[in-house]
Amino acid sequence: MSDEQQAKVPPPQQPPYPYYPPQPPYNTYAILSLVLGIFVLPPLGIYFGNQAKKQIAASGERGIELANAGVIVGWVLTGLFLAFFVVWCVMGALMFGMFGLTSATTVGVAS
Repeated sequence: MSDEQQAKVPPPQQPPYPYYPPQPPYNTYAILSLVLGIFVLPPLGIYFGNQAKKQIAASGERGIELANAGVIVGWVLTGLFLAFFVVWCVMGALMFGMFGLTSATTVGVAS
């Protein structure tokens, strides 16, 4: 073959890209569980995460990872908030107990 004949031969065609079907949407409750669990109120994250798991199992939507993260974050932050509340109550009781003890002894000494 001469150079002119080789130039007229078209290059081989690339096969078309395969078709990928669209993925199902994310479950709204799964997104809400993570957002509410972190930023608003952790028990809401637990509730919405459990509801999202039920809906995802029934409908086949995406977001099981978000729902699990919302439940875990909800439980961890709820535990931290409860621990903080208990420490706060103990500190308040100690503080008011000391003030009450101090005022009772000073009143008793003064009279």
